[in-house]
Amino acid sequence: MRLMIFQKKVRNEANMQNMIECRGIAMPHDERFINTKVHKRLSQDMYETPEVLGLEKFIKSSDRILELGAGLGFISSYLVKHLGVDHVTCVEANPQLCNYIERVHRANEIENASITNAVALSDSATWPKDDVMPFYVTDPFWSSSLSEPQNKPSTITHVAATRLSDMIKRENPSVIVCDIEGGEASLFDSVDLKGVRAIYMELHTRVYGGAGIRKVFDDMHRHNFFYHQKASCADVVLFERLKMH
Repeated sequence: MRLMIFQKKVRNEANMQNMIECRGIAMPHDERFINTKVHKRLSQDMYETPEVLGLEKFIKSSDRILELGAGLGFISSYLVKHLGVDHVTCVEANPQLCNYIERVHRANEIENASITNAVALSDSATWPKDDVMPFYVTDPFWSSSLSEPQNKPSTITHVAATRLSDMIKRENPSVIVCDIEGGEASLFDSVDLKGVRAIYMELHTRVYGGAGIRKVFDDMHRHNFFYHQKASCADVVLFERLKMH
């Protein structure tokens, strides 16, 4: 029995040596995703700082989160471990990242989160042939996109498509967290946001310019959401549903 306990302790210590800790979240070191820049920001508790500081200002423990573009799984882990949310549904188009997110959740003993490898579409988007969308995977991972990159190599993969409205009905989120590298410009033009009280979104002006920014705000206003400055910072903005009296 003592030998088994000792062996388990040695394995745990070895595993922790391969971890980078950021704001109390253990992140497995994987050179495919954790380059020098990311490693530095993680080790200095600076990774996704604007997003983290904003989330703390409006998230409730009773919230169910739908995260579009889950990346490394850091935000979903922070939502569960530090903000105590009820559940997080992670949607990520990059299948390699989905596997990494699962490792992150396991390392942090997170059980109330699920991961879906898919691309969310608005109700007005043309449904793709064979129910899949082409997705271009790049290095670094955050440049991966539904559009083929013009200035860097990429690998094409095909990912299951799903209607965002259907996902909202199925997962019943109260908050949507969205970072999909420009896809937000068309995602919310036609969608059923019933039950959603807040949308926390990273904007990408370099992808779609001023016209795209205006469209995002127009779509949010049409859905009865307003820009809320209390949790917004630079390109990360909070839209909250306007309460009718």
